[in-house]
Amino acid sequence: MMINYKIIDYLKDEIKISKNLFDNKDLEILARYIFNNKKLIDLEDISGDIYDISVLKFAIRRRIQKEPISQIIGLRKFWNSNFYIDETVLDPRPESELIVEKVLELSDTNLSLIDLGTGSGCLAISIALERPNFKIFASDISPNALKIAEINSRYHKTPITFIKSDWFSEINNTFDIIIANPPYISENEYKSLPISIRRFEPKIALTAGINGFDCFKKIIMEFHKYLKPNGIIFMEIGYSQKRIIEELFIKYGYENINFFNDLSGKARVVCVKKDAI
Repeated sequence: MMINYKIIDYLKDEIKISKNLFDNKDLEILARYIFNNKKLIDLEDISGDIYDISVLKFAIRRRIQKEPISQIIGLRKFWNSNFYIDETVLDPRPESELIVEKVLELSDTNLSLIDLGTGSGCLAISIALERPNFKIFASDISPNALKIAEINSRYHKTPITFIKSDWFSEINNTFDIIIANPPYISENEYKSLPISIRRFEPKIALTAGINGFDCFKKIIMEFHKYLKPNGIIFMEIGYSQKRIIEELFIKYGYENINFFNDLSGKARVVCVKKDAI
């Protein structure tokens, strides 16, 4: 016979410590996930067996060490779906949903698309779920990231072709749409990031050289060769990078450069059409 115990009686020390170190809502989310509760409820009202209580205790200790909630439970909500993640991929950010939004505004529903640096696959899969007629490819230099993306794609039943590639190095096709959320953090900025990011997310997915523009330069130099006539590229950029990104596109002959703002009014996505060169 399984005996249930009051969580509050077994986790007094962990709960006391955690309330001083992170938002109490995080604690409730962990409890909801582990005890399969659909609604957030007071911890004092939750009972469970010793195994579940031990799992929650371990999860709290991980959170005390600044590990993100999404990695502890292995899930992150993005767009309209949940995605499996771990320490080998970037934790999907809400601002990246702006790329999905802009792609879905395109009128044609029979297009080809490649997601460069796909990571967890959240961008490509979110678009595939909304546009099942798209022919979608996704690439990443990291074999571990591709494994995570493939797991997510199988779970969501999206027919995506995955390619191991350092940006365009192994890409042989042309596409109607290129999307990318490349690394764009400088080395100095990286040093000031929260420990929860520096300790638990892959640096290769965050930084791009001394000033943060190395990956943008590689993509901007080559993307026109991989776009079909009238093709379009969307890239996420850092909140303070608009001016330099615009200068980079102009340097390589592009004039019709459009930026889209996030909810705070910062330019976070750049868009350029191939016929603008």
